[in-house]
Amino acid sequence: MKKNIQEHLNDLQSWTKYKKGLCDSCAGLCCYMPVEVKVSDLIRLNILDEFHLELSQREQIKDALKHPAILRYTPSSEKFTLKQKPDGSCFFLDINKKCTQYDQRPDTCRNHPQVGPRPGFCGYMKK
Repeated sequence: MKKNIQEHLNDLQSWTKYKKGLCDSCAGLCCYMPVEVKVSDLIRLNILDEFHLELSQREQIKDALKHPAILRYTPSSEKFTLKQKPDGSCFFLDINKKCTQYDQRPDTCRNHPQVGPRPGFCGYMKK
C-alpha cells in the first residue's frame, strides 16, 4: 500500500537525493511540510509592512498573529509558523496545488532542499 503524504515526509530514509529537474515530476510534497518564517519573510509576503521594522518585536508578533496565515510564534527560534490546511498543505497553496505566493515565497521555501530535515534530499513523490 502506498504511504500517505505525512508518513512519507516523516520517513526521512525514503527521501530522494535532490537533483536538478526533480521538481518537474514531483507531487510537491515540500508544500505539505511546516514552514517557519522570519519577519523579513512576512514583509515579502505582505503580511507585515516595512513600517513594522520600526516597531518593537512584541508589536510585530502581535500584528503578525492577527493574520489568518500565521499559526504561532516561537520565541526560542524567533520564527513564525505558517498555518496548514486540514489536508496538511500550505496555507498559500491553491486548489490546483500551485503556490499563490511563489514570487514572494519565504526563504525556507526558496532554500529547500538545501535546508530542512534532511539537507540535500527531498520527500519526492511522483505525480
